[in-house]
Amino acid sequence: MKQRPLVLIFAGALSGMAAVWNQKISTAVFFIVVILIGAGIFIVKKKTFWPFLVGFFVGLCMLFIKAQDIHKDFKRAANQKTAILQATVCQVAKTEKSTAFLLKKKGLEGKIMLYYTGDLKVMPGDKIVTTTQLQVWEKQTNPGQFSSQNYYFSKEIYYRAYTKEIKVLSHATGGTLFWQHIIRMFIEQKIQKQYHGEAAALVRGMLLGDKSDLGKDVVDDFKQSGLIHLLAVSGLHISLAGRSLYRLLKRIGIGFFCSSVVGFAVALSYAILTGGSVSSIRAVLMLGVYFLSQIFGQSYDFFSSAAFAGIVILLWHPLAFLDLGFLLSFCAVFVIGWIQEKEQRKKKGWMRQIMERVSFPIKIQIGMLPIVLYLQYETPVFSFLANAIAVPAASIAFTIALAFVWAPACFLHRVAEILFEVILWLSRQEYGMITTGHVPFLWVLIFYLVFYGCIEKKFLRPMYAALMVSGMWVIIGIVLLPKNSLAFLDVGQGDCTAIRANGGMIFIDGGSSSVKNIGRYRMLPYLRYEGFQKVKIAIITHMDEDHYSGILELIEMKRVCYLGLPEVKKDGTYKKIERAAKKAGTKIFYLSKDRKLLADRISLSVLHPQKGSDLEKNAASLVFQGMVFGKKVLITGDVEKEGEEELQKEGLKPVDVLKVAHHGSKNATKEDFLKITYPKIAVISCGKNNRYGHPHKDVIQRLLQYQVQIKRTDQEGAIIFR
Repeated sequence: MKQRPLVLIFAGALSGMAAVWNQKISTAVFFIVVILIGAGIFIVKKKTFWPFLVGFFVGLCMLFIKAQDIHKDFKRAANQKTAILQATVCQVAKTEKSTAFLLKKKGLEGKIMLYYTGDLKVMPGDKIVTTTQLQVWEKQTNPGQFSSQNYYFSKEIYYRAYTKEIKVLSHATGGTLFWQHIIRMFIEQKIQKQYHGEAAALVRGMLLGDKSDLGKDVVDDFKQSGLIHLLAVSGLHISLAGRSLYRLLKRIGIGFFCSSVVGFAVALSYAILTGGSVSSIRAVLMLGVYFLSQIFGQSYDFFSSAAFAGIVILLWHPLAFLDLGFLLSFCAVFVIGWIQEKEQRKKKGWMRQIMERVSFPIKIQIGMLPIVLYLQYETPVFSFLANAIAVPAASIAFTIALAFVWAPACFLHRVAEILFEVILWLSRQEYGMITTGHVPFLWVLIFYLVFYGCIEKKFLRPMYAALMVSGMWVIIGIVLLPKNSLAFLDVGQGDCTAIRANGGMIFIDGGSSSVKNIGRYRMLPYLRYEGFQKVKIAIITHMDEDHYSGILELIEMKRVCYLGLPEVKKDGTYKKIERAAKKAGTKIFYLSKDRKLLADRISLSVLHPQKGSDLEKNAASLVFQGMVFGKKVLITGDVEKEGEEELQKEGLKPVDVLKVAHHGSKNATKEDFLKITYPKIAVISCGKNNRYGHPHKDVIQRLLQYQVQIKRTDQEGAIIFR
């Protein structure tokens, strides 16, 4: 690192940003103090560590300034919340039920994502006007949940809005945005004629970064197989486009300078055409440094080039570091550079070259493993097998597709289509998924230190060997450490109680009437965060959508082992859920009064309803009472009115934690009920600004009267007891 100050500056800038973004003040202060002490020790010993400190303070300052700018932008937007929105269209994309317009409005720093449900044709560069309400992207409210705010902020999109009507003030007849859209439309039409079915959708994803025509199941397959990087226009694609043209021009006799300029211009144009993702901009900058080194006859340093690209991106847009693609892309680049540097030191026989090619994807996967587990909680163990075939196949297919995108359908397109179909087939296979759950960043650092020690053979020295063995035990111990918890997830207007036990995950209810696809986007991520691939037991207290929708999704995804249902009269919804469970191979069991749910440190008894109860479905909700990890718990579903009156005669006891019935409806949690249960903590699961007015003010007043501590998912997000 002595000769690579840019790498130290880049590492310092990332550390400075990570220290203060979304952190508590105490955590940030601790993080900063530790880094400064560590840096000070290195500077005293070796005078070359000062670039890290420079980068650290630059990162802190950049993020502080950016945070202030965002705060000011929010204030400006607040003054226009319900005003007329007039803006320029930057991009147009189709979603499942609407058209998404990316807008830029004068006076606002952040862009706006406008979702439009009409059928008016709008092009990039057009100026439009509509009446709408600007909303800031919501933060992550559950562990493991995708952070919309971080994702869109990393792309400088601070707001979203919805409208049914828009008016076009002026149509674009030229300009960058207009011609970019025209070229994309031309390429899409050509792809549609050259390829068929899923292969055509995959080509659009790889060439243009457009995954809209790929189904959710296909995207999930690529994630599960470790091939998801192929669905985006990545640095690999940009490098292929630029370097291939550069080499071609050199072969036909064009000089270094002209070949480099043309190659760089094409790579830059292609990156802009495909949306300018972080990984593509990184590749363009690294390609530019490479071409400059060729023109001036200087040696090309891979690490310094990558660090330079990272510094430029952060200076241009500091919040880019929030993008997972940024972190994974740069991690992959540095791992690849490190592997190449190590291999260059070794003698090159033909057998050695074969071994290098075979082992290369394995080394990349091991090098990426800590950061992948830290960010995604799971990884396919044998994905290197898929990548060993898919990456070369994708490179060949991509080159053919891009080089002949202008041509009529021909034999070469058929060859490329076969390769794309091979990639799709590889994505559908299973590669031994392991799910570790959330690991702390300290685990990542220890893993890399141990990995470095193994590669550099530090274990040959006794002291290093002892430290490495200790590190390995820490790595294993953190993953295997019991993490029992009782959680009430934020699912909007709905209910979801999650009990994380050693034997598996238990969900009691999981549904929402205000948030779609909570099974896929809230419950499943939490399941992975806690280290599981499947739900051991899912229980539905009654057949309302806001209690079963997410569980039904997980059943259809074959993610539920056992399903518990109330032993009451079956309606159409009940039968639909039963059919889905039988089709997915989920085993069904039935619950009524006096049945028990037992696990390690969990003992829950069903208090209500009686078997075959004919009460209204809310009143006939399953009610559980018992002990969960040392806490007395009462989980009430939507029980109210006569159901709550009947429940009071069925052995209620004082509790530590009460899951308030029916989201805090005025018809539940009456005073007589509170006199018996006398809870210490009441958890209310409801949606923010919901149309029902939950929780009702009378319920809140009754709880306060009994000195109950109130926790609400609409205000606090997920509420977790450990």
